[in-house]
Formats: sequence, C-alpha cells, structure tokens
Amino acid sequence: MNAVRVLAALAVALPLAVQASSDPFFDDIPLVLTATRLAQSPLDAPAAVTVIDREMIEASGFTRIHDLLRLVPGFLVADVASGSPTVASHGLGDAYDRRVKVMIDGRTINSPLWGDTKWDGLPLRVDDIERLEVVRGPNGAAYGVNAFQGVINIISRSPATEVGKAVILRAGKDGFHDYGVRINGNGAGVLDWRLSASRRSAVNFEPHLESRPGFQRWHDAEKITRTVANFSATLHATGRDQLALQFGVSEGPSWRGSPDYVDFPSHVERDRSLYLQAGWVRQLDAERSLSLQYYHQSEREQGRWTVGPFVYDGVSYRFDADRDSEVRRDDLELQYSTRLSSSLSGMLGLGVRAERARSFSLLGRRDWLDATHGQLFGNLEWQPLAALRINLGGTLEHHDYSGRLFSPRFAANYALDDFSALRLSAGRAYRAPSLMESRAFQTYREGDVIRRILYRAQGSLQSERMRFIDLGYVAQYAPLGITLDTRVFREYHERFIDDRSCRTFADGFDFDELPAEYREFWRAETCAGAEGPDFQPIVPGQKAFYFFNGNDFRMTGAEFTVDWRRAGWGRIVLSQAFVRIDKGEPYTDRDIPDSAPHATTSVLLIKDLPDRWRASIGYYRNGEYYWMNGGDYIPRGDRFDLKLARRFGGPGSESEFSVTALSATGKYPDFHNGKYRHQPFLFATLRLGW
Repeated sequence: MNAVRVLAALAVALPLAVQASSDPFFDDIPLVLTATRLAQSPLDAPAAVTVIDREMIEASGFTRIHDLLRLVPGFLVADVASGSPTVASHGLGDAYDRRVKVMIDGRTINSPLWGDTKWDGLPLRVDDIERLEVVRGPNGAAYGVNAFQGVINIISRSPATEVGKAVILRAGKDGFHDYGVRINGNGAGVLDWRLSASRRSAVNFEPHLESRPGFQRWHDAEKITRTVANFSATLHATGRDQLALQFGVSEGPSWRGSPDYVDFPSHVERDRSLYLQAGWVRQLDAERSLSLQYYHQSEREQGRWTVGPFVYDGVSYRFDADRDSEVRRDDLELQYSTRLSSSLSGMLGLGVRAERARSFSLLGRRDWLDATHGQLFGNLEWQPLAALRINLGGTLEHHDYSGRLFSPRFAANYALDDFSALRLSAGRAYRAPSLMESRAFQTYREGDVIRRILYRAQGSLQSERMRFIDLGYVAQYAPLGITLDTRVFREYHERFIDDRSCRTFADGFDFDELPAEYREFWRAETCAGAEGPDFQPIVPGQKAFYFFNGNDFRMTGAEFTVDWRRAGWGRIVLSQAFVRIDKGEPYTDRDIPDSAPHATTSVLLIKDLPDRWRASIGYYRNGEYYWMNGGDYIPRGDRFDLKLARRFGGPGSESEFSVTALSATGKYPDFHNGKYRHQPFLFATLRLGW
C-alpha cells in the first residue's frame, strides 16, 4: 500500500532531520486522558489519540462543535436538514452517528433512543471548550459497548484556569447571530467557578431545488435558535480532596421541512437538553487516587405536523404526526488507581447506569421503557524494560439489550528514544443495539387507528462485534517543532446492524386483490408477524423498515497527522487518511464498501502576522462516498475556510475582532447529493475580555 510506504518514509526521515535543527518547541510532552481514563503521554497511550487544542479551535473559525471533527483524520461530517448533524469515522455513517461514543468531561451524551448525538442541542458552546481528544479506533476496553469506531471526549475549560469576564458577539449572513457572555471567579480562593450563557440563531440549510427532466422538488430547509446556559465550579475542599459541580441547559426551536413533502411539511420543533454532573476526587497519597462521579441528563424533542393529503381510491386522508420523545439517563461511577510497584500500575472501576425513554410515535407505547447497564473496567500497565510498556485493559458489562459482553485489549509501546515510540494494539469491541433498533414501532396514526408503520422491531438483534489490530508510530520532535502521529489498522466487522424494508398489510388482507404481477412478489416481502387489529393502512403494501444483523466485512486503512509550528511564524496541521472496505461479498447493503472515501485530507494553516494579526486557512477534501440509510452519494469535493483576526488589549487579553468565511468556494453537497447543499457562510466576531 502506498500509504504504508509514505508512513515508513516519514518515520525514518524525521529523526534524521532533528539532528540538523535546534529550534526549541516542546518544554513538556502533553498528556492525554481518553485512551485509558488516566493521564499519560501519547507515546505511552495504547491507542491513537488526536488532540484538537484551543489554538486549533479558534483558528478553525467553527462555531459548532461537530465541525471540529473535520480536523481528525478519517472523520466525515454532515448536516442533516431533517434532524441533528451526524459524524462518522472511516465510513459506515448514516443520519444517526451511533458507532462513535461522545462524551463531555467524561459524561456520555449519546442518546439512549437512537444512540446518536444531538450536536445542535449540546448545552455547551465552542468558546467553552479547552480541547477535544479523539481516540481514532475502537476503545471498548476503556469505555465498553459503543466505543466502537472511536471515542470523542469534549473537555471544557476549567474554571481554575480562567479569570475575569468576556463577551462574544457574532453576526453574519442570513440573519445569523450568536451572543454570549462568560463570567469567571477570581481563581484565588478555595472555590473556582464559571458561568456562561448564549443565544444563537442560524439558517443551516436554505431550501434546495432539485431539478432534472420531468422532476422538480424543493427539499428541506432548516433554521435553528438555541439558548444555552452552563455553570461549572471546583471546590478545593482540603489538600487531598476536590469537588466539582457542573450543570447546563440548551433549549430552542427548529424550523424544518418542505412544502413539497406530504409526510414532512414545514413545521416547528422544540428541543431541550439539560444535565447535572458532580464529582469527587481524593488523592490518597502520591501513588493512589479515588474518584466518584454521578451525572443526570435528559433530552426532550417536541414537534407536530399534519401528514397528507394521501389520496387512495378517490378518498383524501390527512392525519397528525409528531416527533415527541423524552429520554433520561442516570450514571454513577467509581474509579481507583494505584501504582503497585516501580514497574506496575493499574486502575479499576465500577459503573452502573439507568436509562429511560418514552415516545408514543416512535415506540408505540405511552409509558416509560427502562434499561440498566452495569460495567466493571480495568487497566494494567507493566514496564518490564525501560523502553517497553505492556498495557492490558478490558471492560466486562451487562446491558438489558445486549446481555453480557467483554471487550479486551492488549497493547505494547516500545520507545525508540525519549521522543518517539512504536505501538502495537489488538483487541475486540462491541456495539449494542440502541433502543430504537431493539424496540421501534414508529407510526402515523389517525386517532387510535394506525395508518402507516415506518420503523418496527422484528426479531432479536445481536451486538455488532469487531476484532482489530493497530500499528502506530508517534513522535514529538522538539528541535523541529513537529509532532507526528501515524497509524495503520485492520478491522474485522461482524454482525453489522443495518435496516431493510418490508411491506405492511392489515391482518387478514387478501393478496388476491392485488394485480397478478405484484401478488407473489409483495407476499414474499411482507413483514414478519401480525400487525394487530389497530393497523388499517390507507395504502396496502406500503414499506416499513426493520433492523437486522447483516453480513461481515473487513476494513483496512492508514492515516497520519503532522503538526508543525514555529514561534512567531505560525502552525500547520496536516491530516490524511486512506480507507478500504472489502471482503464482504455479497453485501447486505450495497453502500457498505462505498461508505468510506478512499482518501480524506484536512489542512489547517495558522499564520502569525505583524501587529497582532493572524490569518488561518482550513482545507478539507474527500473522495466520493455514500452516506447510508437516508443519505446518498457524495461526489469528490473540496472546501476552503478562511479567517482573519486581530488581537487587542493588554497582555494576555483574549479581546479579538475577526472575519470568517466558511465554505468560501461555494455550495457543496452534504449528506445527500440530490437534496442538501451546504451554503457559504460569512460572519464577523467581536470578543471582549477583561
């Protein structure tokens, strides 16, 4: 593979180049938290971790959190006009990004209902984020089921590191505005705290006219408004104890739909998300610590509209539909870490989680559905030689939807010198079915009569399973100012959960009423099981979708990130990924092998200019690929983002004025080539800090 040769050449050439340069860069090698739940150097981590730091966040110009993942090699990002944005790692993506675990400060935020992330409803602003840590690849050994294709940990800015106040004002195209304020405690006492609040309104999609010979249709538009408030506090109770408290809320309407859709017309939805998180850490001594964390979170969606008219046998039908749902999660986790000897350290943890969901339109029942989840996780690190670290990790868990599962990992890191290391990692990971995949019964109803079934559970599902092997090379070349992170991997996916259509008929339907050319074909496609006496479809034989375990396949890839910076000049971050999906013929879904572009590229250039000016350019390129299950073909494309900013104020001040142009080169297809076009976006930002 050409990519492997490129990575090998970089691994050989860069150490030689270090000898020819003496420009200082790193005083300390940064630490990552997400690979094993413990702080460690990337040289020692048993998994590949991308860090998007505060400088990259500001230079990108992004004002929405999910867009930051464009900077991670192999990640795909799309906005979906009918719901929340979605992301995918190395393909297999659809409207619900349920194969990537997403956390905020260690708190899982994937919805129990679909397993996805409500990116537009997170109770956190981009301005409040310190960094993102993204584990590129499965990490079930640390976080259990659903840490399947990656883990995203969004780490907020600590109130202990901030002082003063700030106001942020953004305004731009199509009435876009984003107003925020942040107030911090003085940071000099026992209690550090931060309060932030904002209101944002934006047009994510303008109506798009799909026009071809004999066909014209206006597709979905989307406008959202969100009000967000967030509070964070840290109490240094004693010299050994620290208490933390966070809570936040996000709420607002979304205008979605299109006049050309009889089943999804223009309408208003309201979303609300809130959370409470509390933690306690005790440093028992220099080698041992104990932590306890609890969090509660809930999400509520409300949206109603009229479906129709449907005309059948000369009769016109209209009825109400909704997207009302509510989910809740309570989680308690205890973790103990210790050093057992000079060469052996370990961590052990225990967690229990309770989840609840209710939605009459999605689940076919008005009461709450409850599920529990317990897990035991641990990590053991042994250093038999000065240059060699052996890591053994695993999570044993039991979930109501998946039963008992064990996700192990073995990793070995070999230090070539003080600034570079090789990594070999192998293990197994799982993705448990979501509540919708296990219990769906999504319907349109007229009173108590079911007129159409959209999604339905049909038989039991097994968890998706993956075996993987990963070879990496990580280096921090201080004299050159270069960080290099390379990885080649192979994953064997089994029991892939996909959806498939079947045809619905009322109980006792006489197939002899159908035209002869459809009779046997439609009978063979009939959904399994009786629908019940309440099902009286307007049109017999309409399609419904059910979930099933599809076929197995293999994913092979290589990726690298080169991060170079020089004080006074700026910084360049280049990421590249190559992916291939094969060995699955015949595929149960023909889009599986094409769901990952063979190559993706991202470049972030940050250039320091005189008089405290700074310019940044973001470039993002993808090969052609498909979004699955509701998405469509996305052609090869390029996107450029531009930002020009000037800092002002006293030393250390964050005061800044900037102008940002996202997708400066014009519209491009997003999620579905025929339906959605991402719009160019121009706005100005004024940030005042004191």
